[in-house]
Amino acid sequence: MIRLRQLEAFRAVMITGGVTAAANMLNISQPAVSRLISSLEEGMGIPLFERRQGRLHPTYEANFLLGEVEQAIVNLEHITQLSDDIRNQKAGHLRIACLPGFATSLMPLVMAEFLRDRQDVTLTIQTRSSKRVREWIAAQQFDIGVADEFEGHSAVLHESVDIRTVCALSPQHPLASQKSISAADLSGMPMIVQDRSNRFFHQLKAAFDDAGAELVSRVEVRQFATACLLAKHGTGAAVVSSIDAAEYVGNGLITRPFDPQIPFRLDILCPKYHPRSLLLQDFIKHFRKRLEPYTLS
Repeated sequence: MIRLRQLEAFRAVMITGGVTAAANMLNISQPAVSRLISSLEEGMGIPLFERRQGRLHPTYEANFLLGEVEQAIVNLEHITQLSDDIRNQKAGHLRIACLPGFATSLMPLVMAEFLRDRQDVTLTIQTRSSKRVREWIAAQQFDIGVADEFEGHSAVLHESVDIRTVCALSPQHPLASQKSISAADLSGMPMIVQDRSNRFFHQLKAAFDDAGAELVSRVEVRQFATACLLAKHGTGAAVVSSIDAAEYVGNGLITRPFDPQIPFRLDILCPKYHPRSLLLQDFIKHFRKRLEPYTLS
């Protein structure tokens, strides 16, 4: 079997023209270089050098072989560097499936931060409904999914994160001067709510019912970002994820704590029967860290 050290010795002699210079180049002894060359010739079964007057002279076969040896060493050095990059999460590819609203709020920042010091890492992101994200993850078409309303799947591993919600409204709203806003405060006032098929709508409705308050649904939306924009323009108040609200605060939108606190459950999904790469594990760790300012303790 040909060994890398034999090829390095061969290349060093070819480049420098002699055993002494090759030994200096490789930082080994001259006898060690000679032994490596001899063992390479024996292993390959062809003469690579002619010995004349104490010097090595390359044969035709040696000159013919040099280009391939150079390429082999370069390829091996590349593999070595790549393995180091993979081990240190500096190379690889991740496929992310995500809710549309989340893909325009926190996720781009998470991705940009993660890629900043990883020049050889590439990402793919695709947005669809939670149901489709779950299907993609179960089919192992993506490495990680971000969804809500996850009800479980035998081929999917998941962890849930409770995101803090806030009341979003325009500075001109009648309740804008209050330090916090309750369901009773909003009774009878126009609201922007998530569509009625969504679990979060029913949680909000239950909070209003418990307070004996009237929930007036003026506009139903699918995404919190849409609710924030409508609230900003004075259409009504909205109870939204603090992640989405953060994108608009200071730009015509204000937020206040909402009582009672209704957590928005975010689900992080991974394929159950596909091993998690070191890169994916690092991405999930970074993602969870980025969620901390918005999560309920």
